[in-house]
Amino acid sequence: MKMPNGISRRELLQNTGTVAAAAALGGFEALAASRPSAARSGQAGGGALPQTLALIGDSNHNQDYIRVSLDRLFKELGLPIDYTTNYQNLSRRLLDHYQLFIGFRDNSSGGYGGVPPDDGYPYQVFLQNSGDLPPATQQGAWITEEQGQAVKEFVEAGNGFYSLHNNAFVSRSSKNYRDVQGGLALGHPSLRPFKVRIVNKDHPVTQGVQDFMVTDEQHYAIYDKDPKNILLQGENIDGLTFPGHGNDLPHFYQEGVDYRQALGRGGGRGAAARGGQNPAPEGRGAVSISGWAHEYGQGRVVFTGIGHTIHAMWRPEYLKLQKNAVRWLLKMT
Repeated sequence: MKMPNGISRRELLQNTGTVAAAAALGGFEALAASRPSAARSGQAGGGALPQTLALIGDSNHNQDYIRVSLDRLFKELGLPIDYTTNYQNLSRRLLDHYQLFIGFRDNSSGGYGGVPPDDGYPYQVFLQNSGDLPPATQQGAWITEEQGQAVKEFVEAGNGFYSLHNNAFVSRSSKNYRDVQGGLALGHPSLRPFKVRIVNKDHPVTQGVQDFMVTDEQHYAIYDKDPKNILLQGENIDGLTFPGHGNDLPHFYQEGVDYRQALGRGGGRGAAARGGQNPAPEGRGAVSISGWAHEYGQGRVVFTGIGHTIHAMWRPEYLKLQKNAVRWLLKMT
């Protein structure tokens, strides 16, 4: 059953106690407006459970597997979560009703239309929430600098931002988003086994988490901030490298900027010449940056690169790390 503005009944029912009011008003923003505002403080008022909004799904990442994987995570944490696929609605107004924002989609504005997966079968067919899709456009990146600024202000005010898997690609298209996220996706090879190593075992996000093997896309990224904030490294223990491909060339927010120079911000040959500690973007080897965590203003940010399949999301050690991340971002630990 579809509600006004294309919002699915399942989305409105998802972990809310205000379905009737939301249905009467209509639309996802009505549901968000029914949340007790945190006054951008990072804490839900009156002892209420903190609220999470997840922006999910793109042409190569079926929203249903993301919902199922995150539903398990938040159910085991005993916390509510709302979902949206409509990136056009991301705004200060929408975020004001939440204490945690999860980004789990890339920077493409293609929606689900026109970009089939490798086997040629379009993802938009037979989705459980087939009507809840962003519009398919040919305009390139979806994010605006105003939306990036909204996320910055949200975190600066004391809230949390969990960037998952391909979400670091959004930083290719927004200077503000990159500033708060702290890094940039470079690209990735196809699915293959690699080892995820915990390189900072003292951080609350990695407490009790052991190194683990996963079959997933090994995302290569650069991190702009203090290298001590890097938590995870991916390593192909068979020595397979990543030479790069067409998807590896970012669409930067600064027109005319040489991409090699831009990639040198926080990593790359330019950074290496200045003593930078991040891997060079050219000639990438078997090791990649796979996760980080940092404070930003009064809030907190976590990025973890694993997550192309539900099997990867539910690896026991990774699920443990995700729980730690959510608790840390919400200042529950």
